[in-house]
Amino acid sequence: MPQRNGDHKQLKVSNNEPLIRPRTSVMEKTEGDIVLKLEMPGVVRQDLEIDVDASELSITGRRPAAKTDGTYLVRERPQGGFRQVYTLDDTIDRNRIDAVLEGGMLTLTLHRKEAVKPRKILIRS
Repeated sequence: MPQRNGDHKQLKVSNNEPLIRPRTSVMEKTEGDIVLKLEMPGVVRQDLEIDVDASELSITGRRPAAKTDGTYLVRERPQGGFRQVYTLDDTIDRNRIDAVLEGGMLTLTLHRKEAVKPRKILIRS
């Protein structure tokens, strides 16, 4: 199962802009696959990068500032750069990770290796 590496709320990007952390849900499906859902309103595919190596899944991007013709009185939607890093265990197939960005939601499906997926045993008589 992926585990988040540390709390990145306090990290800074090069221009002293604080990194933000998208709200995230992690779910294990019945067949064993892991689904991560990250809220990304206003983020476009070109501003998003997903990398995987031997043990880490990294999601990096930028949420642009909303265009306005006035002055904010309240501003609760953060903007700026973000980076989420998850540690992957040996059950995840690094070659079978799917990513879909739709309606402000990034959905990643991390497929388990076939050898570790739960399965029913057929009982013969």
